[in-house]
Amino acid sequence: MNPALKKGLSIILVAALLMIPLTWLNSLVKERTMMREQAVAAVARGWGGRQVVSGPLLAIPVTWKSADGKDQSSTWYVLADTLHLDVEMIVQPERRKLGIYEVPVYVTKVRATGQFDLTPVATKPVANDPSAQIHFDRSRLLVPIDDLRGVRQIETTTLTQGRFEPVTGFPLTALGAPIRTDVDLAHGKQAFDLTFEVAGTQSLAFLPLAHVSRIQLKGNWPDPGFAQGFLPVERHVRGSGFDATWQALDLNRPFATDWYEGQVTLANLQDAEFGVDLVQPVDLYQQAERAIKYAAVFICLSFLTLFIWEHLTRRAVHPIQYGLTGLALSLFFLLLLALAEHIGFGAAYVIAATALCSLLGVYLAGSMQSSQAGATASGYFAALYGFMYLLVISDDYALLAGSLGLFVILAVAMVLTRKVDWYQTA
Repeated sequence: MNPALKKGLSIILVAALLMIPLTWLNSLVKERTMMREQAVAAVARGWGGRQVVSGPLLAIPVTWKSADGKDQSSTWYVLADTLHLDVEMIVQPERRKLGIYEVPVYVTKVRATGQFDLTPVATKPVANDPSAQIHFDRSRLLVPIDDLRGVRQIETTTLTQGRFEPVTGFPLTALGAPIRTDVDLAHGKQAFDLTFEVAGTQSLAFLPLAHVSRIQLKGNWPDPGFAQGFLPVERHVRGSGFDATWQALDLNRPFATDWYEGQVTLANLQDAEFGVDLVQPVDLYQQAERAIKYAAVFICLSFLTLFIWEHLTRRAVHPIQYGLTGLALSLFFLLLLALAEHIGFGAAYVIAATALCSLLGVYLAGSMQSSQAGATASGYFAALYGFMYLLVISDDYALLAGSLGLFVILAVAMVLTRKVDWYQTA
């Protein structure tokens, strides 16, 4: 067998074996990501999780006679005619920590104003069934809040009497308070004005539970994300915070302005959600995972460079030396992940790359018995990992930059070896 072919096959075998530690590294990143999510969940249990809030709606008991004469009952939910939410999200300056993981948390102050107008629908149950009785005197005002553990306070309105308490039956977790007995819901418009505070983590979403809903939000988070549901009709992101405004009509959601219990599901409500995410632009686990995806390509490029180099300079590199070089390249990603959890991804990358390039420079200088060869190798690997860093941190142009970079590297390799007679290479 041709010696060059035999050497090439042995290098391919070494590269294939190195895929085993790379697979383990990828699993390690996923494990650390899961541990972070568990830390977020633990903080949410004590502080409040992802919150979904809205303005109030009415829960009105309705009874009727069935075809066999039995008494039947249900809850009739009626949404507001207009709803205006004025919301302030205050992200706490000190993040909650669990081990090495930090979780941003917030407290949101909500003021909900608007009015109910039941005049167009007040007789709807009776029109559908003459035996129906609407018990306006037992009506309750509901305020949907997804995670009640985060409720800090809620102030009663002029429509209610007594305290707000958790209620059942509504698809989303909610607090409810009885409507005052002297309020005539069936006739005329009834205004409401209530305020409440909720604590949460990661995101804040809203439900447009009104014929016309308008939500105005301002917060002190510099990197808000508006990917879920309706996009704001107006938004401004500044260095220290943001503000956004949404407007939604009943035509924009998959359920009507009134329904009986069971007719609207949690999935229906979730389809109408919109809001803001507390985006953390530097996700070290996502960046580490992206770096590991490029690992196989960069190990192959490194081996290709050594293979061409040893044949151009006629200084043999043993397959064991290829293997040790590949293990060093793989160890880079483990070192990167371990450092990034403590000092951030950018600084960890610089330190890990510097350590790797220095190690490979010294090792190859000894194996090739040339300090110049070691310095050249160190510089090559520094350029290679600088290129990989650009690919990792670039979201929009990673594919373009990677394709062009690989084309240039392959073109250089082909130009350098264009006159090599591989059949005669020893």
